[in-house]
Amino acid sequence: MLVAARNALPARSAALLQVTTKGILPTDAAAVVNEHLVPILGSSAAHSRVRLTRLSEPGLARPVVAQLDVQLSRHRVRAQVAAATTAEVVSMLAAHTIEQLHRFPGALAECLRDRTTTSLPPSPPELVPPSARRLVRRKIARPTAMTVAEAIAALEAMDYRFHLFRDKYSRQDSVVSLTGSGYQVVQRTHRLTVSNARARLDLTGSPFEIFTDETTGSTCALYTRYDGHYGILTTGLKPSA
Repeated sequence: MLVAARNALPARSAALLQVTTKGILPTDAAAVVNEHLVPILGSSAAHSRVRLTRLSEPGLARPVVAQLDVQLSRHRVRAQVAAATTAEVVSMLAAHTIEQLHRFPGALAECLRDRTTTSLPPSPPELVPPSARRLVRRKIARPTAMTVAEAIAALEAMDYRFHLFRDKYSRQDSVVSLTGSGYQVVQRTHRLTVSNARARLDLTGSPFEIFTDETTGSTCALYTRYDGHYGILTTGLKPSA
């Protein structure tokens, strides 16, 4: 699919993407990313960056992760994919970038603006065995006040599995996510300790758990990362393990 798309793209522009790499990757990885992505992004390439990582955790079927961030005049767009090889992940990222930027056609190369894309649900991160999982990232979030429609738009543009925001009208911390039956907004969550939330994810293998921290009363989102471990977002004090 990507080969056919490349045949229809204009020649590479002068602007190059900022590409950072981590882990054991081919020496020409940054050049390959630019070869595939710059013709898609056109002038937006100068305001874009890609992070390409090969994860070190053993046993992962998709250890290569790529994330693209595009800063437009009024919006930020993100695309994230994981695959078994560098070549595969770059191909997938190119296709997903076209899909993401169809929300803002002016950011796409002109020849791609009328192209039909098929939206596929993102593949959730893999998990290492429960005994090996760790809580490796803790981050405090400051939810932005917005409507549910704006939160959904942010969820889609940023390629998130969930989005933490503050409802513009109720002023309550809220989380929107995409389920099999559509978008779901949660404002009132069950109270758990972080340890309890980890136990639930260990048991179910779910991609995330939204809860109210039993100690701080803050809204929290415990989620799976592409390295197979856990991260947590909280609206209050940084939680302990």
